[in-house]
Amino acid sequence: MFKPKSIIKSLKHQESELKEDFSILCWNVAKLTLKSSYKEFVDTLIQEHKLDILLLQEVKKHLSHELELHDYSYVLSPNIETKKHMFGVLSAFKSSCHSEQAILSKKQELRYATHKTSLITHHKTSDDQTLLVVNLHAINFVKSSAFKHELDSLHVTIKNHQGAMIVAGDFNTWNAKRVAYLREFSSSLELTQVGFSNEKDIKRVFSNTLDYIFYRGVELISSTVVDSKKISDHNPIIAKFKL
Repeated sequence: MFKPKSIIKSLKHQESELKEDFSILCWNVAKLTLKSSYKEFVDTLIQEHKLDILLLQEVKKHLSHELELHDYSYVLSPNIETKKHMFGVLSAFKSSCHSEQAILSKKQELRYATHKTSLITHHKTSDDQTLLVVNLHAINFVKSSAFKHELDSLHVTIKNHQGAMIVAGDFNTWNAKRVAYLREFSSSLELTQVGFSNEKDIKRVFSNTLDYIFYRGVELISSTVVDSKKISDHNPIIAKFKL
């Protein structure tokens, strides 16, 4: 495995603003993005929920093939690269993206000696403001203090953003310390956690939720957890917002 060199992106909606009402999907797809079962399922999600933004973790992409992502623009921030594939977090959208920034974790996971990555994108809205979106797959298999350090680094990067913000992903918050550090992080940015009536369906480890969507500067309209039919070991979470 190799440390990835750069992000991959395809931007084809640079003249489009984010809609006033928009829906976000957050999903750890467990490296299954090349499987037909995943493609069929995500097609159904896009059609049923009219998804404007996809925030995916553990995406797998052929180095030599373009991603199949309907009519979405996308940015892929890899954390692993092999001779044939790259893996990482992917943010896809049908609006302009006027800047993007990938943050590779300083620490490496002991089990695989791999980094984790966060992807920050900025999107123009109809009121000429900017929505900042963070797609995060938090580091695992390290001490809780190292987990906190990575959150602190992200905080430094985004804390000066004025206006609307979405922070979502697989936070690997499987113990009480990690949950507490995440609470501190979200509170310091004045972020609100999206609640779900079917929260029991979100992936848990030791009774702790792993997947979250946080927001500020937008109004939450609805939220749901979707049964992925065991395509991934995580279920997709979806939230609809109004600017």
